[in-house]
Amino acid sequence: MEMRTTALVGSQPVSRRDENAATAQARRGAAAETVRGAAAKPALAQQPATAADAARAPGATAVFTARQAQLNADVTGTQRALAFVDASAVQLRGLKAALSSTLGGAARSGDELAQRVARFDGLWGNRATSTGGVLDAQLGVHPAGDATRTFRVRALDTEQWRSHGAETLTFHPMGLGKQAASVTFDGKPLEPAAFAKRLDRALAATGVRTSLAADGQVDFTVAESRWHAVRDQLMVQGGGKRFPGGRPSRAQTDAAPEAIAPARWQVGDRAAQRATLRDVVRALDGLTQADRTLRSHLDAASSRLRGGMGDATGPQAARATRSMADTLGGSADFNVLSTVTATLSGLSRARVETLLKL
Repeated sequence: MEMRTTALVGSQPVSRRDENAATAQARRGAAAETVRGAAAKPALAQQPATAADAARAPGATAVFTARQAQLNADVTGTQRALAFVDASAVQLRGLKAALSSTLGGAARSGDELAQRVARFDGLWGNRATSTGGVLDAQLGVHPAGDATRTFRVRALDTEQWRSHGAETLTFHPMGLGKQAASVTFDGKPLEPAAFAKRLDRALAATGVRTSLAADGQVDFTVAESRWHAVRDQLMVQGGGKRFPGGRPSRAQTDAAPEAIAPARWQVGDRAAQRATLRDVVRALDGLTQADRTLRSHLDAASSRLRGGMGDATGPQAARATRSMADTLGGSADFNVLSTVTATLSGLSRARVETLLKL
């Protein structure tokens, strides 16, 4: 037998079911009142100088973050290049000592010398990857990681580009079907500098640049990361005067000699060993100069970091820091703490210590 309990509200009996419904309605009303009250209060973004505002302030954070990202990229690339230069110097000093000892009359296996050369050849062959484009083939330093390779096109030597007559040259640096560039010549004589400049304007959009070298020839330059593709796929179509006519034909390219060429080093006899020793000494001199340049760049990066504290972003960053400290020192609610936590996510102690050591 089901029993139903009732409660008295005023003088009228009310069932338990009705009581539950009334309670639920009351809770909904209280929740609505809470929402209206919260809407009437100033939002977190409207409150002055909170940690969230400081973390999102475009004047301080955006500029600092951009500079910091670029600084980190430059420092990381420079450190990679320094590590490569150090490893190269260690191997070359060992090879130099071994060659000097052998030429001095010490008994040494020819295979050992050959193995040392081969080991360094393998290391040097990974230069572009190991240094992230910071150190080029001539030991030039490119902090932005945009090392280039310089090359020449055999059919476009001095005699070729001085040829008179109207002609249109069409270049396909990345092969047929990819972006091409054309340059048209009339029958008037053309000075070398003007020829190089005209080529440069036409090819710039393809990522290839040209300039007039000291010997009067035209140098082509391309990002080192694209060099192998250009070397293997460059095609040129002419009218039969400066370049063969008809269909585009594969251009023969010659890269500028590298500062260090271990593939050419020989150690089979004493004459070859002496020649290799001279090359090793020159290579060590070049690495020493590259090391100085890289370390100078690190010093400059450290100066930029310290100097940035006094520019226009310094006061903004200081105000943002003080605001965040004041907020955290007071009664911060969950929303503020969650914003601060998200802002500082990924900022490890090791990273901060690394930056402070610059």
